[in-house]
Amino acid sequence: MQMNERIRSRRKELKLTQAVISKLIGVNRVTVTGWESGDYEPGGANLQALAAALKCNPSWLLTGQGDPEEDMSAVSPNPTSRHGVKEVPLISWVQAGEWTDSGSPIIKSLYLETIFTTAAVSDLAFALSVRGDSMTNPTGAPSIPEGSIVVVDPDFCSPNEANGKIVVAQIEGSSEATLKKFVIDGPTKYLVPLNPNYKLLEVNGNCRLVGVVRQVIMDL
Repeated sequence: MQMNERIRSRRKELKLTQAVISKLIGVNRVTVTGWESGDYEPGGANLQALAAALKCNPSWLLTGQGDPEEDMSAVSPNPTSRHGVKEVPLISWVQAGEWTDSGSPIIKSLYLETIFTTAAVSDLAFALSVRGDSMTNPTGAPSIPEGSIVVVDPDFCSPNEANGKIVVAQIEGSSEATLKKFVIDGPTKYLVPLNPNYKLLEVNGNCRLVGVVRQVIMDL
């Protein structure tokens, strides 16, 4: 495995996007792309900052030898502020349905893990791993395939603000939240899948909007 492959695999292992890495280090995203494509290699302060962001030993990044997390004393603390980067909890779809309705936050020990996002979201934001293909658009964008991570913000003003956007909603009688496009057409509201093989669902008085999707994170 070459250095660029180690950088990419470690980033994916930590579920970090190139945008997040670039903000943590303080470089342009194109630079991170260049490191991962092998066009050039990080060195000096950038190597130290990259190792800190990837939580690994810089020597392992350079040579591939040893344990990536061994001798972490060799990694200097990242001097760059995490400006524009927020850590949000990755939770289950059942927890999502209870996120703002239970009256108390879910304790950290019950999170599946945490995700870094560059989206501008509130402190109530959370992330979900997409299941199924109801939001996979066979005709192109937008499309949110299974395995994608969606970053959701419950802090929005009204259903009108969510109109036309991808939302996480809780249907009355269901134990889990669902991911759909929210559409208001006159007096009627709908949850619309992006996959035309699934039927739209009319929701009037039997649906609670949990939050609006602010970012979709997926591997290409």
